[in-house]
Amino acid sequence: MAVKAVKKVKKSNTKQNLGKDKQTRIEILRTLSESTGLAKGEVESVFSSLTDMIIAHMRKKGSGEFTIPMTGIKVRRVKKKATKARKMVSPLTGQEVTIAGKPARHAIKISALKVLKEAVVE
Repeated sequence: MAVKAVKKVKKSNTKQNLGKDKQTRIEILRTLSESTGLAKGEVESVFSSLTDMIIAHMRKKGSGEFTIPMTGIKVRRVKKKATKARKMVSPLTGQEVTIAGKPARHAIKISALKVLKEAVVE
């Protein structure tokens, strides 16, 4: 009597594995590649193109605002005001210390939109 060996096939269940552990760049590309049917190189080129678009919007002549579709993430360029030099008492030594001022500058703010906020609440 011959015994058949049953080979268990490990199914990639990405829904259960997502979000439990922090993912590396390679794991993210592999997961997206498997779920969309695209090659890893194609997924990487999509991210590269998205990065170029965000940078173009954040530049001086850009719109200053970019919403990443279907993710609930908005990236904005905000203007920070200049600060003056000021003096304060150091809590460690008790001596008076001068803190240098900073010039006016632009910063990047990333904010969550309604879709992402609702996903966190659930």
